[in-house]
Amino acid sequence: MPVNTTIYSGWGWDETFATAVLATALIRKGYRVYVEFPSPSERKGLVITKAYSIGLTQKDGVILNNSTAIQYVPEKKLGVVLRYDASGNSDVVMSFSNVNSITESTIEYVQTLNEDVKVPNQLIKDIERMSNGNMDKLTKIGKVMLKSLKMNYTSKEFRQIMYSFALKVITTNNLKLTDELLKEAEKYDKAVELSEEVINRREYIPYGKLKVLVISSKFSREFIRQNYQLLKPVAYDLLAKVCKNEGVAILVQETDLGHLIRVCLKDTNVSFVKVISSIPRELSDKLLITLRGSHIIIKFRNPGESTIDNALQLTDLLGTAISSALEKGSKQ
Repeated sequence: MPVNTTIYSGWGWDETFATAVLATALIRKGYRVYVEFPSPSERKGLVITKAYSIGLTQKDGVILNNSTAIQYVPEKKLGVVLRYDASGNSDVVMSFSNVNSITESTIEYVQTLNEDVKVPNQLIKDIERMSNGNMDKLTKIGKVMLKSLKMNYTSKEFRQIMYSFALKVITTNNLKLTDELLKEAEKYDKAVELSEEVINRREYIPYGKLKVLVISSKFSREFIRQNYQLLKPVAYDLLAKVCKNEGVAILVQETDLGHLIRVCLKDTNVSFVKVISSIPRELSDKLLITLRGSHIIIKFRNPGESTIDNALQLTDLLGTAISSALEKGSKQ
């Protein structure tokens, strides 16, 4: 009788191909394999028992017992296989040096199971380029993979489409893109066109030189509301583009937990301290404020308070402070 086992996977293409590699090897060995793609919100407190984990760690909030986890450390180009005991303690049982992805790490791991599972080198390179941010060097297939993922980053259903494609590539060596992936990539191209229209049509809130982008189904601008579903997946890309060109930008974005505010600061005339200090104490107590690289991410502690009106009121304070700093800087 086949032994049942489950693989819990992260959400990127790297984790998806790694999962397909492991599943293929286990199926060859007679296992009946089930695959789960827990969303970021489902990971907190998720207990993984007597299973495999690909790219999910305790930092994601998961609890692993009597399980095997395959992880990748990009800074060291190191793949590691950890074994968790019944108490959740782990030991590194294998490590693979000079690998460039969790997919490569998993290929190395299944070889220790006496299985040889191959992924076309073209896709291995594309996965590596995605991980390293070398998007300009992606092949045509890699670009479609990335675009389709960006359009569906929060979709569990799309993970099954990704996984089916990965399995097909591994089992048949056929790199033909599926209609689903091509369709979603076309949506991404349309979304990018719309994001450019946001700037060209001035569908943002200006604070002097500062642009406040609002991507919300509840925003007063009809253009944004009508195109919200397409604009939502490219909102961060739009913020990054404006920030790169102008040194500073703000994004107010609707999420499943209400509206969050992301401030991108690259202009040296504006300091993180000044921006954060512009928020009154009685209001800041209601917020979660984190720094991540050149970004300030602001969320309301109580999701019920993260309405579009509250987000825009807070943005008004931030926008005024930043605009003033920019104006002073230009006069110096």
